[in-house]
Amino acid sequence: MADMLNIGTAATNSFKRALDVTSQNVANVSTEGYSRQRAEIVSNTPNSVGLGFQGGGARVETIERIHASYLQSQMANSQSLVERYDTQVQLANQVEGIIASNDQGIQEFLQRYFDSLQNLSNNPTSDTSRQMLIDEGKNLQSHIGNLTAVLDETQSQLNAQIGGLADEINSRLETIRAVNVQVDRANRVGGQAPNELLDRRDQAVLELSQYMDIKTFQQANGTIDIHTANGRLPLLSDNSITRLEIDRSPFGDDNRTEVYMTIGGQKQLVGNQITGGQLGGALDFRDNLLERAKNDLGLTLNGLSASMNWQHYQGYDSNGDAGGNLFTPLSMNAINNTNNSGVETGTNILVSFNPNAGVSEPPYDGATALSSQPATFGDKETYLQNAFTEVGRFEPRSYELRYNQATDEFDFFDFSTKNPLLDSAGSPVSLARGAVGNIEGMSFDLSGVTTAPDDRDSFLVKPHQAILDDFSQEMVETEKVATRGQSPIDTNADGSLLDETPAMAAAGDNVNISNLAGLQSAKLLLADGSDVGSETLLGGYSKMATNVGMYVRGSEIQLTAQTNVFQQITDQRDSISGVSLDEEAANLMRYQQAYEAAAQIIATSQSLFQTILDAVRR
Repeated sequence: MADMLNIGTAATNSFKRALDVTSQNVANVSTEGYSRQRAEIVSNTPNSVGLGFQGGGARVETIERIHASYLQSQMANSQSLVERYDTQVQLANQVEGIIASNDQGIQEFLQRYFDSLQNLSNNPTSDTSRQMLIDEGKNLQSHIGNLTAVLDETQSQLNAQIGGLADEINSRLETIRAVNVQVDRANRVGGQAPNELLDRRDQAVLELSQYMDIKTFQQANGTIDIHTANGRLPLLSDNSITRLEIDRSPFGDDNRTEVYMTIGGQKQLVGNQITGGQLGGALDFRDNLLERAKNDLGLTLNGLSASMNWQHYQGYDSNGDAGGNLFTPLSMNAINNTNNSGVETGTNILVSFNPNAGVSEPPYDGATALSSQPATFGDKETYLQNAFTEVGRFEPRSYELRYNQATDEFDFFDFSTKNPLLDSAGSPVSLARGAVGNIEGMSFDLSGVTTAPDDRDSFLVKPHQAILDDFSQEMVETEKVATRGQSPIDTNADGSLLDETPAMAAAGDNVNISNLAGLQSAKLLLADGSDVGSETLLGGYSKMATNVGMYVRGSEIQLTAQTNVFQQITDQRDSISGVSLDEEAANLMRYQQAYEAAAQIIATSQSLFQTILDAVRR
């Protein structure tokens, strides 16, 4: 009877505990991140009774947390991708709206400028038409300034968003670290951490994955370490946090913040290690859309400025003077990396595009192509040919120049991708210290670099973003507009020149202004690695808008796909770890009946014992 009583008592305790666990599951059916629990009831060790072994009842060995760690990891990875593409879509839609807006887009104003050129070509002596050209140039300049201001404001807002995301990441790391401490303490004291603590930590990890892609490592003491997704950089290691830090770009760009971590006492750029979550999406948007859109726009403006200026040089104005710049030509210095240890600075590196450099006399009318390498003309027969036949290879990129001490050269890299710049033969592009070279349509003048920088000192050149800030119409006087070309050259029967000096065409001539208007349809820009002109200036702007739209559509497609994947993983996880009210209701009935039956065992044991007592009393 004593054994019967013990068995009944153990059974009621076990089923009471099972009812408690079931009640806990029901109570947390709506708790985010909660994993259902199960009381593991096992048989007690049987006792030897001489004739064999008699069972000792049952007990709750543990309260098991029903959890699939591999699905939890997949959920974090998938959620990181969902948040990345959702962020890209939201941010890219803003830029797409800006580009498409009639108030802020410049395509209409480019068209109006070319229309004013055509109007002046039809009326080359009209002061009204000349003034219209000047006015439309001012309008174009104004609207480019407005668009640049909006893009700069977008960049500033993005900087603030990146800073806020870094704060969220650091906050989640603090939460996980605090739970780690509790888990470690519980394991040391009781040998097992409370299931609710583990749920809380998993939920914090899942929340962290909303902001960046991560990888977790389970430690022997029950704590977890967290690294960047590629495993290279520790965010939480041995319960020590390496915080994300936000600071300005090392190239001194006040309107571009970067993500850093201090590792081993050294502050390192780590933005390229973060590719997922909201932060990864924001960084991808900045580098692959916003920066590219600025470069594409600047590419169009550099093409406009360089081609217009060059063609304008070929004509003569109302005073009989050769044409000058219509727009202020590109001229800028490189930006110094604040981490450079050498004495040389970016001010000693000059980047420019001057269409009149090296030209002793302009060629005759009819030349409309943009040259990336202004020619030097020798005898008169040479400049009778159109030396400006090479299409300018302006590329929509910024350049990082890194000094190579071993070769005493500057190696060129694409600033966004960090990949080496390659020439047409596939060889890395470099330029010797002190040299001057033409690279992708621009003159890089390193003659001012007289002292060798330290090895790997670097400098940044952003030619197409520089022109966004500096684009302006230089020609503001109507009489300075060079509408006239040059008069035909007379030759002898043998082809020799009668007069080697080219003459200005008569008043009313419209050759040069017609050539300027014709630049609207000239394919001055390269595209998709082509070696010949494949885009007009207006087409270049349209392609920029198309690229923005493609980025938006691509991000939307990825968002839809990854959202479906995340939902599938979540459903699979919930089928294992989630609370089912129907199942818990069935468990309540089952454990209640079992509890009542166990209580009946106790009652029967007591009744039998009472029978013995009553028999003894007789």
